[in-house]
Amino acid sequence: MNYGDPSNPQSGRAQVPGFQPEPPSPNPSAPPAGRAQVGRASVGGASGSASVGSARPSGSASVGSARPSGSASVGGASGSASVGSASVGSARVSPPESRTGRASVTGSASVGSASVGAASVPGAAGRATVGRAVVGSAAVGAPLGDVMEGPGGPGGPGGPGGGKGGSGGKDGRSATAKAKKRRRRNIVIVSIAAFIMIAGIGMVSGTYYFDQVGLPDDITLDQQTTIFYSDGQTPMGRIGENRTVLPLDQIPKDMQHAVVAAEDNSFYTNDGVDYKGVVRAAWNNVTGGDRQGASTISQQYARRWAELEGVTYARKVREAVIALKLNQQYSKDEIMAMYLNVVYFGRNAYGVEAASQAYFGKPARELKTNEAMMLAGFIKNPSGTGKGSPFDPNIDKAQSLVRFNYIKDQMIALNFVPQAEAETRMAFPTTVITPQQSRDRQIAATNMDKPEGLIVHHVLGEVAQLKDPRTGALLYEDTDNDGKKNFDKIRNGGLKIVTTIDKDIQPIAVREASRNKESNMNGQPDNLQAALVAVEPGTGAVKAYYGGDKGSGNDYAGYYNDPVLGDGKDSCCGGHPPGSTFKVYTLTTGLMAGYRIDSMWNGDSPADFPASGRTIKGGNPVKNAGDGSPSHPQCESGSSTWCTLAEVTEKSLNVPFFALAEKVGPDKVIDTARAAGITDMWATQNGKAVKIDMTAKTGKELFPTTFNTEVAFGQYPVTVLEHAGGIATIAAKGYAAKTHFLKEVWDQGKRTYGEVINPKRIPGFTDGMSDDINVVLQRVPRHYKLDKLKDGRQVAGKTGTWQFGQNGSSGGNAHAWMVGYSGYDANNKAADLAVAVWVGNKGDEQPIKDKKGTSVIGGTLPGPIWHDFLDAALTQIKAPKINFRPAANTGRLDVGTGISPTPALPSVDPNNPGNGGFPQTQNPGNGGPGPGNGNQSQGPGGNGGGGAVPTTTEPRRR
Repeated sequence: MNYGDPSNPQSGRAQVPGFQPEPPSPNPSAPPAGRAQVGRASVGGASGSASVGSARPSGSASVGSARPSGSASVGGASGSASVGSASVGSARVSPPESRTGRASVTGSASVGSASVGAASVPGAAGRATVGRAVVGSAAVGAPLGDVMEGPGGPGGPGGPGGGKGGSGGKDGRSATAKAKKRRRRNIVIVSIAAFIMIAGIGMVSGTYYFDQVGLPDDITLDQQTTIFYSDGQTPMGRIGENRTVLPLDQIPKDMQHAVVAAEDNSFYTNDGVDYKGVVRAAWNNVTGGDRQGASTISQQYARRWAELEGVTYARKVREAVIALKLNQQYSKDEIMAMYLNVVYFGRNAYGVEAASQAYFGKPARELKTNEAMMLAGFIKNPSGTGKGSPFDPNIDKAQSLVRFNYIKDQMIALNFVPQAEAETRMAFPTTVITPQQSRDRQIAATNMDKPEGLIVHHVLGEVAQLKDPRTGALLYEDTDNDGKKNFDKIRNGGLKIVTTIDKDIQPIAVREASRNKESNMNGQPDNLQAALVAVEPGTGAVKAYYGGDKGSGNDYAGYYNDPVLGDGKDSCCGGHPPGSTFKVYTLTTGLMAGYRIDSMWNGDSPADFPASGRTIKGGNPVKNAGDGSPSHPQCESGSSTWCTLAEVTEKSLNVPFFALAEKVGPDKVIDTARAAGITDMWATQNGKAVKIDMTAKTGKELFPTTFNTEVAFGQYPVTVLEHAGGIATIAAKGYAAKTHFLKEVWDQGKRTYGEVINPKRIPGFTDGMSDDINVVLQRVPRHYKLDKLKDGRQVAGKTGTWQFGQNGSSGGNAHAWMVGYSGYDANNKAADLAVAVWVGNKGDEQPIKDKKGTSVIGGTLPGPIWHDFLDAALTQIKAPKINFRPAANTGRLDVGTGISPTPALPSVDPNNPGNGGFPQTQNPGNGGPGPGNGNQSQGPGGNGGGGAVPTTTEPRRR
């Protein structure tokens, strides 16, 4: 907040609240005898004494008559006069003999203490320090109880020709005598200040101090920011200070009355200040009595508003001035609304809305009279000794009852509730939520301890990256006093953040991918972890996300850069080798290069590819893997050397896809993945897995320096999130929309951001190619019996695995995937979902096996999770049933690397797949170094490929 600064007045006369002087008499140099001209201070005069109103030659100070000049003289001394941080009136230092030495002194105004600059006059050397203003021979301005004593100047106390000054501790007086003197001075100055305060508003208004104590410029309160599901109505989580600001019309009248009854009976009639209370507080603070606050509702609010602390009289005066100004500028209803949104009720509840939830589990607008009275009672002592308010019946029922009955009596006395209704409306509440229940509710409301906590991190990262279109600066970034950046405007700004997450689909994702009785993960070995992401084709909106069980845990579906609740750096756990699921992008590249889906390819394994450094002689040929006969797969032609592109995709044969990548260029495969929405991949550099920004370089720049030909069958890790986005692009006929979590941002009821959907098609991709890919990918779910959805709708997908062990010889897999989608209609965007599912290890990699001890492949655990989620989600949102179009048979190239045994070409009708075997989708072969985290996971890349890869570079750009 920004506040007015009363401690820095303009140069010139220093004034304190006081009576306004009457118009001057005909002879202004001779005011009526006995009138105190409060507001001007003379220090010394001829005798060097301190005077409020007038100075007497004897060196004493008096109240009742005033010197016309009001000037301060310090003998003929040459030196400086200092008066703390507040002066009464104006102070001048003038030698009695010389006009030329006269100096005006500037100062700052406050009651009880002030500083009056320094003045140098000709004469004997010396320095007069005036500590505080007292009646007698005291000084003006030092804090109560802190007196600086020392030798006086000429003509002043203790100086030549003056009374006895302070000894500076060297005159032999006892400490007790000094303490008594300080005590007397305190009592006198407080009495004067209290007199000035009690005299009324008329004395305060118009004075310099009253004018200088300004109201804070910013009355914005920290309050919770709420994250919502895509409907904008269902909360997903809350962050920041536990406060929700309410307008007064949403706060029950009984709540307002209960607070008046409990805290300030005269609220509706007073001017904001309890003058008797101020005097009592001042007297007790000086005399050692109870250090009482003595504050009205306006004063309490002023204290919180201006962040005033302590119980000193100086604070009370400033608090009172602000309270007076509040009542001049705002109505009682406005002050009440502000107060009820600020005040602390205990249980980490700021404001009445948070308090109502914390103690009664309901919004404030639903509070009953007796519940409102209970809440009002907590304000007096919200925290107690740390366990909670002593007026909480869960803490001390006896004290709670006493406090409640007091408020009840006040409610009746103030005519807020008729006596006849007292027993029915103001019965002691029987149920108040326990402190533990309140804590549990607050934790649950944040949702950070649930799977949705990861979504909160992702969306906050996106909000933090929003820019002001006028300046290009980050919209919500701020700077601390020490120069460090922060995003408190997001955390405590009371924003309404709407995500893309569907409230009906998200629970299905959690159910299917987490460990519960309804999930395929139920009972699986403890080392297994699943992740699932669903993206809407055509928009890139993330509709469901499961990366782990808690927002504070690892994110196995991706990573986030959250500077609001985190440090803004990449979180764990990055990407996983996608294996054969990445062949979708290689297939797409092949079609754009002119190859037909019925073009012929050699499927024999192992195979030499000397251009890529993969040869049998060199010990690193490319191999197939899978069920059936991966070395000599049985294709529809009857020959393993004459297989259609559709078949080798279905069988997930590595040799033909490596050949396809060489023919079209691995750089083109990389560019297709980039255009589909893959912005990050990991590669091994200097023995470490490094995240590669795919948006910064083209395929030609990345191949072969960063990625090798093995990119064609998924050696290099990607995130589940981005893979789902890339598959959504394939589902949307090649139109890529930025994958995102953020739908809208609202600030103070105004929308400051709305998602921008601007899909761009993969260059060279056509509707016919989309139809061809859909026909090919339908065959994979059919093989694993994953194609039967409840309503009979068609689905398309691709499985994939990445092996564990040196050169893939262990026989086990470290990663297994299933990706795919249902039918898409551009005119009905909600009709389709693209889903990616990964299953791997929570920690150090090892072969992944299911509860039966069988090696996990794409179709046996990720596949069923994918199927069950897609079936339930599409049913839940009542998505229209859309069938895929038949193959368009685009392309001109009929032969790739195939060696034909006969001139006939086989059919590629997905409804007549033939009798060939369908291998399990695995990632075979061995070869160059692959990414990893130092464990034994390897496939074609070898040397530790795969795994939950830590990320170390800058935030991604989706």
